Amino acid sequence: MGPVGRRFIIRALAATVALSGTWLAGPARAEFPERNLVMVIPFPPGGPNDVIGRITAQKMNDAFGKPVVVENKPGAGGSIALDYVARSAPDGYTGILSSMGYVVNPLIGKTPYKVEDLRPVSIVTAGPSVLVVRKDLDVKSVGDIIALAKQKPGALSYASSGNGTPLHLAAELFKYQAGLDILHVPYKGTGELMVDLAAGRVDMSFVSPLIAAAFVKDGRLKAIATTGKARMKGWESVPTVAESGLPDYEIEAWYPVLVPAATPDATVAALNKAVVAGVKMPDATEKLEGLGLRAVGTSVPESEAYVKAETEKWAKLVKDANLRAD
Repeated sequence: MGPVGRRFIIRALAATVALSGTWLAGPARAEFPERNLVMVIPFPPGGPNDVIGRITAQKMNDAFGKPVVVENKPGAGGSIALDYVARSAPDGYTGILSSMGYVVNPLIGKTPYKVEDLRPVSIVTAGPSVLVVRKDLDVKSVGDIIALAKQKPGALSYASSGNGTPLHLAAELFKYQAGLDILHVPYKGTGELMVDLAAGRVDMSFVSPLIAAAFVKDGRLKAIATTGKARMKGWESVPTVAESGLPDYEIEAWYPVLVPAATPDATVAALNKAVVAGVKMPDATEKLEGLGLRAVGTSVPESEAYVKAETEKWAKLVKDANLRAD
């Protein structure tokens, strides 16, 4: 065989090997995402989770150029929606804008999901709550509430949007540190809660500034204190619980985006990039600040460390206060 023939065979073999390699490797993987995404909200429309979730979904929409559909799945303090997402395909197309309750619910009662079933993408935002009371309750301060509750154990009631929610935890921490007996009345969401609180059917609640503002402004409720380390922007005339007699009291509600635990690292990284960039844009930051929150936008490792620390923190309170789902 001459040189030309040998060169022809070598080229043909090389081409065959290259083609077989392409066939074995399969088609090139498309860039995530290829289709619409779903953002699940574990509470009814209008509450903090819903508002924060829609802000986040819009920013993800802008980043990916794909619609992010918001679905409200309320019930059981968020556990129904959390279980739904935990059982979804781990492909990054279904996530949830949850609250700190997702790490607490399994600590205080049986839930259909475990914390390990979900993976944090980013802590989107965080901020304090406002302690509000019905307008005709004869109190003006945290000290007054403590005195009244000790005078009449079990007579006062507080409302929350369900077991394990920020509202529930803020009140239980308050009860524990002050040594009080106050009845817990859980609701499915803040909408129903606020109606009954304004009507005087329950005495008090720890609610988000977003929800509290209109009720306090028109006199339907009284703002007694806020739950952060320092006085809240826009609520400077309202003292913190810490400066009102419980110096160790501090709690902030925090809101993470979560996906199923088995979601690939590359997909989680893509989601994190979109969420963090979005919530730190000036317009999103301004909207969150208007809700009494601050934009956080943690990295994936920071989010995992944050969740671990919060789980340990609330596990201690659950044990010390013998906290259980009502």
